[in-house]
Amino acid sequence: MLVFVFTDYHNTYAQHLSSARGIALGAFSSFAGSIGSLDWNPAGLSSLGNLEINVSNFTSTGNQSSGIGVFNSIGIGKKFLDNQAAAVQYSPGKKLDFVLSSSFSIFDTAGNKVTAKFDQKISYNQNYSFGYSYLFSNGLSVGIGAHYFETKISDMRYRFDETNSIQSYTEEYTAQMWSIDLGLITSISEYWSQGLTIKNLFQFSEHELNQKFENYRLNLEKLLRFGFSYTGIDDFRIALDGDSKYNFQFGTEWTPDSWLQLRSGIYNSKWKSIDAVGFGLGIIYNPVRIDIAYLKFPHSENRTNTITGDVFKSNSFVDIDYTAFTADRLSLTATINLWQTRESLARIEYVEMLGEVFTASHQVYAFRPIGKARVKNISSKSIQAKVSFFVEELMTVPTDTKSYTVSPNEVIEIPFFAVFNELISAVKKFSIFDGTVFVSVETAADYDDKYQTRVLVRSKNDWDGDPMSLRYFITPNDPEIIKFTRDALSIQKLFLDSSNIAILDFLKSKIIFNVFAEKLLYVRDPMTSKDFVQYPSETLSLHGGDCDDLTVSYASLLMSIGISVALVDVVPPDQPDKAHIYLIFDSGVTPENGDMISSNPKKYIIRKNEKGKETIWIPVETTFVSKGFDEAWVEGAQQYYENAELHSAIERGWLRIIDLPSGI
Repeated sequence: MLVFVFTDYHNTYAQHLSSARGIALGAFSSFAGSIGSLDWNPAGLSSLGNLEINVSNFTSTGNQSSGIGVFNSIGIGKKFLDNQAAAVQYSPGKKLDFVLSSSFSIFDTAGNKVTAKFDQKISYNQNYSFGYSYLFSNGLSVGIGAHYFETKISDMRYRFDETNSIQSYTEEYTAQMWSIDLGLITSISEYWSQGLTIKNLFQFSEHELNQKFENYRLNLEKLLRFGFSYTGIDDFRIALDGDSKYNFQFGTEWTPDSWLQLRSGIYNSKWKSIDAVGFGLGIIYNPVRIDIAYLKFPHSENRTNTITGDVFKSNSFVDIDYTAFTADRLSLTATINLWQTRESLARIEYVEMLGEVFTASHQVYAFRPIGKARVKNISSKSIQAKVSFFVEELMTVPTDTKSYTVSPNEVIEIPFFAVFNELISAVKKFSIFDGTVFVSVETAADYDDKYQTRVLVRSKNDWDGDPMSLRYFITPNDPEIIKFTRDALSIQKLFLDSSNIAILDFLKSKIIFNVFAEKLLYVRDPMTSKDFVQYPSETLSLHGGDCDDLTVSYASLLMSIGISVALVDVVPPDQPDKAHIYLIFDSGVTPENGDMISSNPKKYIIRKNEKGKETIWIPVETTFVSKGFDEAWVEGAQQYYENAELHSAIERGWLRIIDLPSGI
């Protein structure tokens, strides 16, 4: 029991003594963790393990000695749904007791002076605390804490009985209230974290004190506390806290080994003097963590058993844990994480999706990054980390990256990929799917962290505008395409059988085009858009399409009978909106036999085929489909000659020839 006689003294403090780690550091708002976050910053509950139990004890080392120690608190916290956490704490050791001693004198019937003493006992308790936190996908954690306070006043009174003897009796008064805190923690950059706490933002009274004890009512002041921490120095964390009452704390934490942490902190009051210093260490042996701290007050006045003055009129409180009357103390906190066999070694800081997923070309994402993850090594040793990506509805198993070496506290960007299954082809319209990014460390049986992200998936007909990915709309093995070419050639079987074998592929290409032309109509895209392409079977079914639709359809028809095709991509530098695609195909005719198909060498291109042999390639402008093969050939040849020969477009980089692999 602490005995105080009150005098003028005015200070407001905003520290908490439920976490030995926080006590030693002094500055804990920006990275508060474990159940101790309930007092410091409830947003820190997001760093809880799967199931955490926390016990703390302390012993005062000054005149207010508590003997073998005081059971301070016990708490339990649970993480659920991956990004939410809740905790509850019972704290019988969080109490502040006062005794007001007074006396009065009377004369008995014999005229003797009788002096009687009576005490008013005032006790403030914070027995229960509750907290909840939510971790957003961008790394921002927000939390709310609720604290239950009880005030008890025991007033000793005296009265004369029927025989005029003095008798004492005690009157008991109680009051209860709730105080609500809000907090947030976020990463400003790779090495900087920020925390913000509003203490006692709301207060609700369940039961008020008797009016005559109004001066003793617990009225907790609102206070804004902010903090920063920096981890850019190997094995060190530096932290700074400040509040709206101009109190500041500075702390450092050194991790010389994965199982040991050494800490120190300075408590400053209004920039005038050092109010207290803290020292401590942490010992980690998973799943158990032991933290020890010693809090020393250089100035011991007002921290002894007797203080003069009216404390309630001149003193204010933010909580009852750390006050102007708190004595030196040695604290111990023990934490155990159940159902968690190891501490996470890596954390995902941020995930960036590099674009939308185009269903038609979904194969490219197995080789081209679909996104990148910023991964931080949060351990004290180098690790081998890899990232996995998974969309449950569109992938059979997660797609893993290779392993990357990450130094302690280093942050690296790891590109990740995606191998989609056949279900992605069923996406008929623009859709949004939930994707999950995991990071895991080699030798670990489970992932260390995961990050939810949104995956935008385009429909099967959407195209990203890249001519290289237009190949994914070309389907020479489609049964409808194969049937079309076989039917078209069977009609001309007698003609083909009697034709010169040297130009047989050329003749087949011409026949197929003309049959194709009879069934189709070129439809100019009114939006001149490059983001929608029909599959060849759709073009045949609809009997029409735009430039891209006709190009991929004719390419599919030619490739279905074994004729090599290449796309010609033209992007005029002065008129990029006039970009255009047509095709060239391998006629199989050797240059020396060129006269067999045309006496004008400007109508064809001599280039090497897949076997490295020079052959004649025929340019075809498929938008001339309604005019027949000969007109489409003339137009294609003219465009190629003007661009490639007259304007040197290939050398200048605005005309590309993209060979289509035969294994499409």
